[in-house]
Amino acid sequence: MEQDSLIKYCFTYAPGGIALISAEGYFVRVNPAFGSLLGYTEEELANRPEKQLTYPNDPGVKEAAAPLLEPGAASGIAVVKRYLRKDGGTVRVKLDVILIRDRDGSHAGFCAYASEWPEAEEPQMLQAAELYEMVSEHTRDVISYGIDGVLQFVSPASLKHQLGFEPEELIGKHTSEFIHPDDLESLGEQTFRDSDSFICRIRHKQGYYVWFEVSVKRVIDPEGLQVKEIYIGRDVTERERAQAALRHSEQNLAQSQRIARLGSFEWDALTDKMLWSGELRRILQTDLHADVTYEELLARIHPNDREAARQSMGGALAGREIQVECRIVLGDGTVKFIRIQSVTTLTSKGRPLRISGTIQDITGQKLMLQMLEESVDRYTSLKKYNLDAIVSLNKSGIITSANPAAETITGYSVLELIGMPFADLLASEEEEAQTLLHRIMHEGALSGMEMKIVRKSGQPAYLLATPAPIYVNRKQVGCYIIAKDITEQKRKDELLLKSEKLSIAGQLAAGVAHEIRNPLTALKGFVQLMGQSEHSYSQYLPIMKEELERIEVIISELLMLAKPQAVQMKIADLAVLVQEVIMLTSAQAMLLNIEIRFFPTDDPLPIRCDPNQIKQVFVNFLKNAFEAMPRGGTIDVSMEAVEQGLALVRIADQGCGISQEQLRQIGEPFYSTKEAGTGLGLLVSHKIIEHHKGRIHIASEVGVGTTIQVTLPIHR
Repeated sequence: MEQDSLIKYCFTYAPGGIALISAEGYFVRVNPAFGSLLGYTEEELANRPEKQLTYPNDPGVKEAAAPLLEPGAASGIAVVKRYLRKDGGTVRVKLDVILIRDRDGSHAGFCAYASEWPEAEEPQMLQAAELYEMVSEHTRDVISYGIDGVLQFVSPASLKHQLGFEPEELIGKHTSEFIHPDDLESLGEQTFRDSDSFICRIRHKQGYYVWFEVSVKRVIDPEGLQVKEIYIGRDVTERERAQAALRHSEQNLAQSQRIARLGSFEWDALTDKMLWSGELRRILQTDLHADVTYEELLARIHPNDREAARQSMGGALAGREIQVECRIVLGDGTVKFIRIQSVTTLTSKGRPLRISGTIQDITGQKLMLQMLEESVDRYTSLKKYNLDAIVSLNKSGIITSANPAAETITGYSVLELIGMPFADLLASEEEEAQTLLHRIMHEGALSGMEMKIVRKSGQPAYLLATPAPIYVNRKQVGCYIIAKDITEQKRKDELLLKSEKLSIAGQLAAGVAHEIRNPLTALKGFVQLMGQSEHSYSQYLPIMKEELERIEVIISELLMLAKPQAVQMKIADLAVLVQEVIMLTSAQAMLLNIEIRFFPTDDPLPIRCDPNQIKQVFVNFLKNAFEAMPRGGTIDVSMEAVEQGLALVRIADQGCGISQEQLRQIGEPFYSTKEAGTGLGLLVSHKIIEHHKGRIHIASEVGVGTTIQVTLPIHR
């Protein structure tokens, strides 16, 4: 009730006229101030048509306010009109009319705030009001007014259209509440004039920001207490997007030119002026803001290339497309290689108007090309003058190139070798070499190996070959074979092997002689006994036969080691070979009071080998053990299969041992720990085991003994 009384009091005693008009155009109620403007009491105006008191040809409130009823229209409108007074005169008033809606939002009427409008100002004020109404209702610019940044008025139609707000949502609020924080910070750092403009982002009602160009007019009152501001804001979002896209394109172009080291230029053929891009200025190390000409560009070109460049650029003036490579000399004396390309734009009369082109820094490309040429030259020299044969094979094993050394070793010319399958060069027994080449081609395996080939003359040749895969674009396309002719070396190795065999046979002679003497003594006694008696001694014949067979075995083993024999690779049981060696050396061991204990494995250990060479190795190791044990002792020989498909033979003696310093030199030619030793025995043994893809490891301790471990691949 108190609130209703307060509203009634304000309505009654307001100094300005207030009239409530129904939707049909009737006065519902007026306050005393409105009645005094027309000379009527409140009761006399109640329920009277507002149009009835309107001066002829002037619009009624219902007519004038009709635009307010349209969707999206402003909430108020200003109307200047004349009323007929009760005393017969007229009065001109300005009505600020707003819509009245009921609780369900439907139109209920109008509320008009009236003030007398002086006659002298009528034409000018009326025109200004009409002009403002037309501008504010139809412009796309948001027009607003504020005091010290606080909004007092905003044009309704453009505000709703551009930012989605109603005026009452902004009135009384500071402009900073709607400006993007980043833009607000930058605006605070600027100094503005009385009339100025800026670009910022203003928040839309839906939360996103719109780019606006805002013009500001500032007016300070005479006391300097308040700053009145008029804002006119224009949506420049599309313009900002276009400019941002342009800046982005320019940045991408500049970045692309920087990556490609490609600058661009435009040459005005009429003025001789040239416009250079930033990247071109960087390439030529020119001031970013200095004007440049065609002659200045020519002056930077190397003297030896200048005339050719001038002729090419002259062709551009004649309308031809050009492409020329030359050198330029920078201010610090650095020389760069550049490539110039251009096209010419001609006038309608065929005269050159503008030449557009690019200049690319190709110094890196030139250096890479030079390095590539040098690399090719080095590779060519390496192949041409190398004493080892170098051939390249494709994935099918066909020879695609060969050097002169390959001609010398094989006897075939380069033209004969190219296109020949490499397998045709191999001897028929070289199955392992063909298998290895297949692995290299399909698995990328690397392993040096010895192989036997047949020369064009039909003579055999031995090569130490090292394969190397050829990769192009991370894909294997073939392989190189680098081969060294070791035919002469193989011959010398065979002579050395034969010499060592004879040496071993000679050293075994004493033991073998003792071993043969025992059965011969028995045979001699049986023969004498049988010759002096007339009885038959058939029971002695098996014993005599057994003794003769024993002599035959010992002699055969000795001859097998002593006489030259061709290398014959075959599958043999390593345990059997070692056992035969122990039997051969047991006689000498007995003479030296040495016991050989053999610990074979239960499973067979098949290896692919030359049995004679393997026996020679173990005879050599046992002989060395005998010499290291002058007072006798025990030698343990054990065997087992270890991981990775290897067979291990371990020979451990109780001899004097070898120092670590001597151990490091063991295996070198003519180095021996014995006074009369040549050092060739262990060297030959190493070569034999390496030829059989095995390894030898020697461990020794002075005063304790030596242990030799031999590993050989088990044949599967």
